[in-house]
Amino acid sequence: MTDAVMTPARVALVGNPNSGKTALFNALTGSRQKVANYAGVTVERKEGVVVTPKGRSLFILDLPGTYSLRARSPDEAVTRDAVLGQLAGETPPDVIVCVADATNLRLVLRLILELRQVGRPLVLALNMYDIAQRQGLRIDLEGLSRELGAPIVTTVATRKRGIEDLVAQIDAATLTAAKTDENHWSTPDAGQIRDAHREAQRIMKAYVRPPEHPDTLTGKIDGVLLHPVAGLAILLTLLFVMFQAVFTWATPIMDLIDGGFTGLGGLVAQVMPDGMLRSLIVDGVIAGVGSVLVFLPQILILFLFIIMLEDSGYMARA
Repeated sequence: MTDAVMTPARVALVGNPNSGKTALFNALTGSRQKVANYAGVTVERKEGVVVTPKGRSLFILDLPGTYSLRARSPDEAVTRDAVLGQLAGETPPDVIVCVADATNLRLVLRLILELRQVGRPLVLALNMYDIAQRQGLRIDLEGLSRELGAPIVTTVATRKRGIEDLVAQIDAATLTAAKTDENHWSTPDAGQIRDAHREAQRIMKAYVRPPEHPDTLTGKIDGVLLHPVAGLAILLTLLFVMFQAVFTWATPIMDLIDGGFTGLGGLVAQVMPDGMLRSLIVDGVIAGVGSVLVFLPQILILFLFIIMLEDSGYMARA
């Protein structure tokens, strides 16, 4: 086996927030991962290892979500510097894997165009492809791959579909790393940003077709919920209802829990003789546990709302 095949390679996962990037990272690395912080910043650093069928180790780096290499936050700055090989203490990636939500390619196309300019071998992972198929989206994978100059792998990270194909494409791409290591990316000006928008729209129109029989009900709901004016009012109303539920509707249950622990403490105080043990149980155990559990209704209600908003996809799209 050649040294090129056995040499470990570094792979950077890049993608928009909520594209399933971390789920794909977990599917690739399983339990072989570690979490830390990047040097000098509080941004979390997740790295794992996957071994190819040929026995080669791929070090997978899960970078923070971003919409562009034009960094506007510390997280996005870390992603930009890691991709460009400018992050202190980090070696440049041998391959970049752009993770895209197959149901919403419009958001990621500009990022892909920027990543292509970096000069590193690029692989596009179309995640959530099963949902795109259910929605009736028609994506010309071969044409899109030719247009972007990168191999495309369809994946369903939550069910570990397409993982073997993705590893194979990454393994093949690492062999071309030395040939394409030429960075042409620079911070774009306003004109270049407009050009990138037009190019992304052209690619989207050429290679992605909407469903022949669109879900009109979903479209009508999106038209209201995501409206620039009405959508904002609905979002504010939902947030108001959420905080009202947390701070007002949970009060009766909190009072019930507080009263229950107060009564339990009084009952124990009546049956136990005065002393350190009674004080420990009544004032320490019962009162202490009660003071924590009294907030449980608020926590449960808050997480219920957050889960519903995130799992429906409304929070990210809003």
